[in-house]
Amino acid sequence: MQNDLSKDAGLELALQELETLEAPGFWSGVSTGFQATAAVVSVAAASAATYTAISAITT
Repeated sequence: MQNDLSKDAGLELALQELETLEAPGFWSGVSTGFQATAAVVSVAAASAATYTAISAITT
């Protein structure tokens, strides 16, 4: 019986850790972070392409 209680307690603790993922706005914040990262990567790629094009013209 004691063993069953400790398993239930461990499961409850594990579920409590997941409850933070259900917080309102959590996933929209994650999504915003991914969008910001994608925007930075796009700007960096465009900058690298521009640099490559200009350096090809000037040399």
